[in-house]
Amino acid sequence: MKALACCLVIFLSVSVVLIYGDSRQWGRRVSGDRLLDYAVVVNNSLPVPEKSSIYRYLPAAGAYRPPNITAIFTRDNVPGGKGGFAGIVSGGVNQSNVTLKLTSKPYQRFNFTIEIYGK
Repeated sequence: MKALACCLVIFLSVSVVLIYGDSRQWGRRVSGDRLLDYAVVVNNSLPVPEKSSIYRYLPAAGAYRPPNITAIFTRDNVPGGKGGFAGIVSGGVNQSNVTLKLTSKPYQRFNFTIEIYGK
């Protein structure tokens, strides 16, 4: 019985990793946060060794007090872990702006959902 339970846990763990791919989270949502920005970034162009894209969130121009970012979520929507990677280039959590670099795996496409929360 223990062997069956162990195999089931391993199978489910591997399945979750294959479905979610390389999703990242910086910071954490807290009570009172609101969604500052939501975007879906897709690159299905010709197969080249590496595709990349820069995504930038800036507060509204002329904002008296720009919101402070508390959490950034990047979700890889390509199944099987074939999507890509996301990394922060500048700004980020506890700042008012963020610049993300989205990069594909070699000769693959990428499709990311980006959510930025703050107060």
